[in-house]
Amino acid sequence: MHFKIFPSLFEKPQKIRFEHQEEKERIELFLRRHPVTNIPWIVASLIGLALPILTPFIEQFLGTTLLLQIPVQILVGFLVIYYLIILAYIIESFLFWYFNVYIVTNQHIVDINFNSVLSKEVIEVSLDDVESISRKMGGLWHALFVYGDVIIETAAKQQRITFDKVPNPDFVVDVIQDLVSARKLFFEGDKK
Repeated sequence: MHFKIFPSLFEKPQKIRFEHQEEKERIELFLRRHPVTNIPWIVASLIGLALPILTPFIEQFLGTTLLLQIPVQILVGFLVIYYLIILAYIIESFLFWYFNVYIVTNQHIVDINFNSVLSKEVIEVSLDDVESISRKMGGLWHALFVYGDVIIETAAKQQRITFDKVPNPDFVVDVIQDLVSARKLFFEGDKK
């Protein structure tokens, strides 16, 4: 059995729906950034969490006694505020990763950008408006963990949609190209 806690690529998910999904619209791909893109903020958070614990050892190594001169109540208050800021950073970073999603359906391409807890931007483009699709992978991390950007050029008002750092961009491009081709064939068959 293959189980992931927070997968970043769902193929044909059954239990996922989005806000403006039409009745006969099926989700073909549900994507978010590759989990490896979380490493920088996780490392920064771990360093931030460990820094107050390491500060007395660093002070002892340097031979200073600055912490002993500050009243305990002020130190405790500072630590509470400091850890609340670190916790807020962790929560916001996770939510930013988790709720920035890209959806490919049999009718549309949807880019949901989570800007903050109170703000989001939804870009929805019909598959009929897709003009070209490309992928961009660069660097050792991208090749090692197989992730990259998928760039979709459209004829719509929103001329470019970019799926940032999604897993397996070659597969994503193939699925979108197949959907666009099938949609064009379907509508050409209706015209005849």
